[in-house]
Amino acid sequence: MIISAKVKKFFLPITLGIGLLIIAAGTIFFSRNQKPTPPSLPTSHEYFFGGGCPHCAEVEKFLESWDGKDKIQIDKKEAWKNAGNSKLLLQRAKYCNIPSNEVGVPLLFTPRGKCIIGDEPIIEYLQGLAL
Repeated sequence: MIISAKVKKFFLPITLGIGLLIIAAGTIFFSRNQKPTPPSLPTSHEYFFGGGCPHCAEVEKFLESWDGKDKIQIDKKEAWKNAGNSKLLLQRAKYCNIPSNEVGVPLLFTPRGKCIIGDEPIIEYLQGLAL
């Protein structure tokens, strides 16, 4: 089979162009589907709360009377008045793909990198742990 000079002249640039488009599309696709890496996953549960928050008070009341409170470590972090904890809360929420305008307390961040938001979901999660 004989390929004309005109076809040869355009074949290489077209092939290179298509290849670059495929690489660019793949890079964009795969970079969007990756979770952001948190600073580091905690070895314990991180419980973010705000002083004066009524939903946080419900979780605190549960934690005080819960039989499992001595079986797992829960690091309590006040996020309304403590700038460092507030920043960490935003990082954890970003890891869980929670939009910054929807971040609030109470929020429990698990050692496996899962965010649980709200008093009832947090209490249900803790009650469901096999301790």
